[in-house]
Amino acid sequence: MPCIRTLLSAYMTAALLLASGCAALNMPAPRFPGTGDPKAPVGTADWWKANKKKAVFEPGKGHTVAGVDGYFDDQGRPINSRVQKVVTKKDDGAGLLGDAGFKERVAGLKEQVGLGPDQTEAQKSFTEAEELFRREEYADAAKLYKKAWKGWPDSQLEQDAMFKQAEAHFFATQYPKATNAYEALIRKYPNSPYLDNTITRQFAIARYWEQYNNYNPNWLTTPNFIDRTRPLFDTIGRSMKNYENIRLNDPTGPLADDAIMAMGNSYFLRGRYGDADLQYELLRKEYPRSDHQYDSHILGLQCKLRKYQGPSYDGTPLEEAQVLVKQLKVQFSGQLDADQRERLAEVDGMLKKELATRDFQMAKHFDDLEEYGSARIYYAQVMKTYPNTPLSEESKVRLAAIGGEPERPTSMFEPVLKMLPENEERAAIAKVPMIEQVKPASYDGAPTPMMATQPQTPQQGDGANAPAIRR
Repeated sequence: MPCIRTLLSAYMTAALLLASGCAALNMPAPRFPGTGDPKAPVGTADWWKANKKKAVFEPGKGHTVAGVDGYFDDQGRPINSRVQKVVTKKDDGAGLLGDAGFKERVAGLKEQVGLGPDQTEAQKSFTEAEELFRREEYADAAKLYKKAWKGWPDSQLEQDAMFKQAEAHFFATQYPKATNAYEALIRKYPNSPYLDNTITRQFAIARYWEQYNNYNPNWLTTPNFIDRTRPLFDTIGRSMKNYENIRLNDPTGPLADDAIMAMGNSYFLRGRYGDADLQYELLRKEYPRSDHQYDSHILGLQCKLRKYQGPSYDGTPLEEAQVLVKQLKVQFSGQLDADQRERLAEVDGMLKKELATRDFQMAKHFDDLEEYGSARIYYAQVMKTYPNTPLSEESKVRLAAIGGEPERPTSMFEPVLKMLPENEERAAIAKVPMIEQVKPASYDGAPTPMMATQPQTPQQGDGANAPAIRR
């Protein structure tokens, strides 16, 4: 260490002597590498090295150096033109007030008057609420629980107090308040350890509201001012919302498929077969191991049969119902007794009859319009797809009757249209000869071409015995 100090002292002494000598001889003082030269011309690399630390950056303009006019970029080069536009993004906040700083200002104001977060006070409120909860004074306990979690936010105490507040409302039979409290808990803490208990409570509340509506249904706009166990409006709608939240908040939980099945059954009993069908289909696809699979197939089949409105409307429900019938026969063959198999066979026969009726009605429609080409297609389809039905025999008779009729009726303007000049492209296409189908002769050792009109010379690379293709 003494040696190093001696070398440093000698180096500094030599530097001072050298600088003094340079000044006496009017020579520039020596500079250490990388320090720059304050006297260098403005805008040079040496000048920027010496003044970079003193530069101040102004958005939209550039860097400024005290005592020097103009603005400079990050390399110390002069900027001759200003930036066209300064893009600044401000946080507009969220919520109705539209000011992200409003909550912070309110929180700061509360702290100034002694109403800010206080862990000691929050813990005290929580302890008092626990005592009231044990004495079954649930309404008063809920107020203290709310005070506790508001007094110490973003903590384990807040999560515990939010859940206990919801529980207090639940045991006080204030089910709308309990539902809101449970939803607030899951919204802030989606992975809360209280998730299972919360889902169980939400399911119980939803089932109660659903059963009450079945017992005493009311209009959507009928207000409730007396019963605190029910919401102010739309009891059954809030019940369905609870079921939906269960599926969304805990899709792999034990009550997710039960909630979907309950929604489907509620819609089915109220005659909303389209909504019920959606729920049963969701259950069949998303929860293949659910205990409700068989019921969702049976009730889904009934929904599709009730959704069908006749041959003049969409036939998709009938096609989907046929798929369900096949799935029931294959997937649940061991669960079907003789009576159920017989009813399923009747449903299958009814579906085939309805589908045949749809095609036959379409054939009759074209038949009445004298569009015999289209009518023949549908009559033939009925005969092919549903051969053992009465409509198949009628199609056969009618198909024979219109066998000699033209494809479409002759228009009264057709003679006039023939006199008009034809489009050049259509005329050119009409001159292209059609490919003829040639029946193959009996096999005699030589191949027989399937398509032939005119001989064509073999192309290079073809074999000498290649069959001729005539166009």
